[in-house]
Amino acid sequence: MTSTAKNRVDGPVHTFTRNVVAALGREPRTRERDGGWDGAPPVVLHVCTRYQRGGSERRIRDAMRALPEFRHHLVVGADSDVALAREQTPAEQVWVLPTLVRRLDPVRDLRSLVGLWRLLRRGDHPVVVSHQSKAGVLTRAAAALGGPPAVHSLSMASFGPGYGRAENLVFRRLERLLGRRTAAFCVVGADLAQRFAAVGVPGDRLHVVRSGVPLPAALPPRAEARRLLDERFGTAPGRPVVVYVGSLEPRKNPLLLTALLRRLHDQQAGRPQLLVVGDGPQRAALEAELASAGLAGDAVLAGHLTDPGAVHAAVRGADVLVLLSEAEGLPQVLVQAAAAGTPYVAFDVEGVREVLALGARGSAVGLGDLDGVVAAVASWLSTRSADREPVADLSSWSPDAIASAYRAVLGRVVPVPASGVQHLSSVG
Repeated sequence: MTSTAKNRVDGPVHTFTRNVVAALGREPRTRERDGGWDGAPPVVLHVCTRYQRGGSERRIRDAMRALPEFRHHLVVGADSDVALAREQTPAEQVWVLPTLVRRLDPVRDLRSLVGLWRLLRRGDHPVVVSHQSKAGVLTRAAAALGGPPAVHSLSMASFGPGYGRAENLVFRRLERLLGRRTAAFCVVGADLAQRFAAVGVPGDRLHVVRSGVPLPAALPPRAEARRLLDERFGTAPGRPVVVYVGSLEPRKNPLLLTALLRRLHDQQAGRPQLLVVGDGPQRAALEAELASAGLAGDAVLAGHLTDPGAVHAAVRGADVLVLLSEAEGLPQVLVQAAAAGTPYVAFDVEGVREVLALGARGSAVGLGDLDGVVAAVASWLSTRSADREPVADLSSWSPDAIASAYRAVLGRVVPVPASGVQHLSSVG
């Protein structure tokens, strides 16, 4: 590869393929018939639609780090932060496929499919792992046309409640078709796995592998956490705090927070405050709505917090956490709430009841039922307690458990040393 191709592979599809294959070919290796390897360790190829800061990107890093004996290469779509991918992942090489984009683009999608097919059919990889919806469809289709076994890492559905009619129709059929040709799925939660099983994906190929999420090693007393929260964010001591943690984007419905806060003020004598941790394209609209409703002084928009400890402190110091998403796989912020002992109220999407079943405190409310959310939040605020401590079993989110789960699943399609592997039950 030339120096100008380090961050982006320009030109037509055949140029992308030629450059990647040439780079892979610099260290010759031979795959034996029995699945063994002679020479350098095999290369696992990972493909994702877009590498930015998010939960699905964390899964890419977890999957790579679970297999340190292997080498890893990463292909990312056009809208990716390549520098971030190079910084965060242990991938030896990171390439951009310029035609791979999130939006539907038949011409670019076909060129991406052809490019991936040409790359995979050479047999340089024992397995390809796809991440995110578009890359998942194109990569698995390319592998089915004459490539290696494909494993799909699944953090959220591309169909179901919260999606349009066309999306539901197309992606249900695609997953029914591709599911039978996918060697295994690494699924963030059991609820999501059941959704895919319901459309015809073989249940014995669906395996729960959690997404890594930073959890606190120790928790301060709740009263101390609240004092620190007030000092850091300027919330008023003594008044209840409702916290939202997440991206400010349409799928997560952050603009409903204004109506939620207004109705809570109408019902609660203590005038709850709102703390918003996160950023995104709807931040300005949320600020405008809060100002228009006369609630700007009752809300703190803290922005994105890069320090996990600051997020833990915000969740621990708050009285209740809210999540208003239309669609999720398994919301990591609910795992953080459970780890902090803080109750949550969320629309009843995938993963909400799953975390409750593990012992978390909280309420699942019907999708779109804001009145139900208001009532549930008010109920938790009326029973505030300074001695709420974590009680949920979050052991499957430990780094060792996640690594063992990836090794168990990938070990079904490529030889992986058996030491320390814990095989997971399939979703039937």
